[in-house]
Amino acid sequence: LESASSLEEWEKPKFEATMQEAIRILSTALPPDPNLKKPEAGLLDTSHPFCYVREFEEKSEESSDAGGDESSHGGDTGTVDDEEMEQQLRMLDDVVAQAFASSTDLYRTLLLRATAQTLLENWDTITTVTSGDIDRAAVAKTAIQPQRSTVNAKDVQKLFDCYSNESSKEWVRSWWNLIDADKDGLIDEEELTTVVDFAIKPVHLALTDMVNMSLEVCPLRTVALGSNETNDWFLGGDNITDIHTSSEALNPSSSESKAIKKLSWRNRRRELKARKALTKTFAATLERHFRDQVEVPHRLRCIYAWADKSHQGNKLDSILVDASEEWGAASSIVGSKRFVELEPKILYEEFRKEQERHFPHLDHIGEEVAMSFKEDLWVSQGKGRQNRELRNQCVLFLLGVSLVDVVIGVL
Repeated sequence: LESASSLEEWEKPKFEATMQEAIRILSTALPPDPNLKKPEAGLLDTSHPFCYVREFEEKSEESSDAGGDESSHGGDTGTVDDEEMEQQLRMLDDVVAQAFASSTDLYRTLLLRATAQTLLENWDTITTVTSGDIDRAAVAKTAIQPQRSTVNAKDVQKLFDCYSNESSKEWVRSWWNLIDADKDGLIDEEELTTVVDFAIKPVHLALTDMVNMSLEVCPLRTVALGSNETNDWFLGGDNITDIHTSSEALNPSSSESKAIKKLSWRNRRRELKARKALTKTFAATLERHFRDQVEVPHRLRCIYAWADKSHQGNKLDSILVDASEEWGAASSIVGSKRFVELEPKILYEEFRKEQERHFPHLDHIGEEVAMSFKEDLWVSQGKGRQNRELRNQCVLFLLGVSLVDVVIGVL
């Protein structure tokens, strides 16, 4: 990809071979084996950065200042035990910080693989010419195929660069340039929807892989790292901090970095059931959030309608198209000419101006999914509590009715 020039064009065989090779290379660099679908329910792999993902949290400046003040005054009343505790916490923070940096790199790798997968699966959509462009070419007496035979290699390479180092804003722009075949910066409303869908899809695929990997390397039903609990069921009563703050943490070559506890059938069943419920909820979040909650199709229609488009003076353009070849012999009956109303195209800058006001969710796609997933989990937990209360109330009601029947029968 790095050797691709701006003039190089890839046909479908070359394009597919390159994407397949990219997926193969990126999959090889991803631990653990992505083909592992049913991991051990009691597996704890402290060498994998996703094992510490539940410890990642955003620190505010106020909490950092407060922590600094506490540490500066801790020497006055601190004891030896407090110093040892602070040392363990600092060690744990170092491990988590290292895991966070590794997780960031790993997530970017997942994004790149998901981008290659998206490109590989959507060749036809990327290269299809819109009906508006076909009608414009017919008026201009220019021959144009309904589908392009090549894509620009430099645009593909730029797309990978953006997902590797840039933000969501540049992701959309790179997809825009790839879809824009004539390089005039203008695309139709149909192509605009395609661009936004393609910008979101790699994030969905990468987050799905990230969730699956996290479940492979750390049990779901456990307390967070650094907890004071001493009876963690998946460790058989061992303290989780004794493993995670050791020198073996985040060392893939260490044989002690993986702990596999043989669970009872009850605990194993509970773990797998909780894992299945979590992945099902996450899949539902991916499917519904942008489509139903954010209402992406509706927002894109509004953005396109409200944008001040310079193309065609932001007006419909009525053109007369020769339909004799399209309709064949039927043209003698219905006529050989037809009027077509062409919608104006939109520039990226025009889209961006309206998108910042009416569709800010596109600037932080991953955060949107994570927040929606958290809300879905809250709803799921609330339904569970509600169902338990309803079940208890039903049991009490039936017991009361039965008791009344018994009393009536005795009397």
